[in-house]
Amino acid sequence: MKKSILWTVLAIFGGTAGGYLAASQTAVPAQLAVVDIQSLIKSSTVNGQTEADAKALTARIKAATAKLVAQGMIVIDSQSVIDAPEEAYVAVE
Repeated sequence: MKKSILWTVLAIFGGTAGGYLAASQTAVPAQLAVVDIQSLIKSSTVNGQTEADAKALTARIKAATAKLVAQGMIVIDSQSVIDAPEEAYVAVE
C-alpha cells in the first residue's frame, strides 16, 4: 500500500515537472498584431479619396482589428515597429 502511494506521488511530480519543462521550452506566439495604416491610406488615395472612402477604410480597419482584440491581442501601427515577424502583420481587405 505504501509503495503505491509513493509511486503515485512520484508520477504526479514527474508529470508536473515534465509539463512545466515542455511549456517553458515552447515558443509563445506574438501577442501583437501590426497594421500598416500609412500603406492602406496611400493605396486608397491613388484615385482621389472621398470622405465616404475614408470612412469605409476606417470601418475595414476596425473590423479587422476588433477580431484580434477580442482574442486578447494588442494592435499597433506599423510606424511604431522596429522589427516583427511577417505573420504579425495584419491584412486589411
